[in-house]
Order: sequence, then structure tokens, then C-alpha cells
Amino acid sequence: FSQIITDTIVSQKLKQDREFTVSLPESYAKNKTKKYPILVLLDGDYLLNPFQGALNYGAYWDDLPEVIIVGISQNKNDERYSDCTFDPETGLPEGEGENFFEFIGQELLPYIEKTYRIAPFKIITGHDITAGFLNFYLYKDQPIFNAYISLSPEFPSRMEEIIPQRLLALNQPIFYYQAMAEGDLKTTKEKITQLDSALAAIKKPNLNYLFDNFKGASHYSLVLNAIPNALYQF
Repeated sequence: FSQIITDTIVSQKLKQDREFTVSLPESYAKNKTKKYPILVLLDGDYLLNPFQGALNYGAYWDDLPEVIIVGISQNKNDERYSDCTFDPETGLPEGEGENFFEFIGQELLPYIEKTYRIAPFKIITGHDITAGFLNFYLYKDQPIFNAYISLSPEFPSRMEEIIPQRLLALNQPIFYYQAMAEGDLKTTKEKITQLDSALAAIKKPNLNYLFDNFKGASHYSLVLNAIPNALYQF
């Protein structure tokens, strides 16, 4: 079975201690040289268990590779909202949102790479507001993540217009999955649909894109439908 470790990092960016959970694959302790892809979960408080279950099941049948999962805790004092703060005019992270963005790239990932055997393939995942936030990493000329799982995303200002521009401009291979549910809010579905139309029109060999629209699903049950589709796409 996977080994689950709860850890805390003293963040200079956030000016606080931030808890996170690491789920190591079954073979991690046995194979001392093997390196593993990393899956970073925003909203790790509730996304860890469903992702861990899907990955363990796939690995049991040798159908999915083993992955190190890092779930970031965001359930204290509505951290998920403050972590995702953005400027409504520019649509860019600001204040606590900017600090959280830098915390992941400049503090958490370096700590994980120093502590565990990480392969050079990084995935990031989020749900609704955190699913929108994860796209900010695509705004960089050299994104630190290779793959993105965006579940019922709520986009900051103009993000549904900016993402296609960024994916057209990037030269590195990118895996991108997004999903919405029939039970999502109308305004949310309109922006997701707009983004899907734009991404489906991009014909680049280095962009691996998949979109799911789950009929009869709610904003929450969508997660359990989408996880295996996203993992098997990647």
C-alpha cells in the first residue's frame, strides 16, 4: 500500500507554516533508484483520496504508472479563496494569490525534489477556483508543469481568452485536460465551452488536449468521473 506522510513547510512567501500530504507509491521503499512523476493537488484536503484510489487501482493492474502525489492543504480559514486572489482588472495573481503562486514554484516543489526521487514530469490539478488558478503557470514562458487537470474551472478575468494564446506560443509539450458537469453554473459552463472551442481548434503536435462534459453529473460528482479520464489521457 501507499505510504502517506503529512509534512509542514515553513514558507517565507506565505509568512506561515503550510501543511501538505505526500503519498508515496508502494514500490518507493523497495526500488531505491526509481524516479516517479509528481502530481500536485490544489484542494488536496479532498482531492487526495480519489486521485490516490484511481492511481493505486491503475498501478495494481500495471495500467497506470506509479506517481508521487502531493496534496496541499487549503481548508483552514478559507485558504483556497485567499490562495487564489487575483486582480479583477489584470486577471493576474495579486497579494496572497501571488505569494501562493510563488510558494508552489519556489518553495514547495524544490523541497519535494530535494526530499524525494522525482522524475521530470509534473502534473497539477484543481477544482473550480483552484482549477482556474492552476492556469497561471501557463502564463510563464517556460511552465514548470507539464500537465494540467482542470475540473469545473472558475476563470479569473479573460483567462478563457489568454489560455489559447499561451498554448499557441509555448513550444514545450503540454498535456491539458478540462471537464465540466451538466450541473455546473451556466456562467461557468459558458466560459469553459468557449475555451474548449478555442483549444480544439489548435493543431499542434506538442499539445495533447481532451475535454469532457459529463451529463447527469453535479459540480462535485464530476471529480470522480473526470479523474480516470485525465490520468489515462496523460
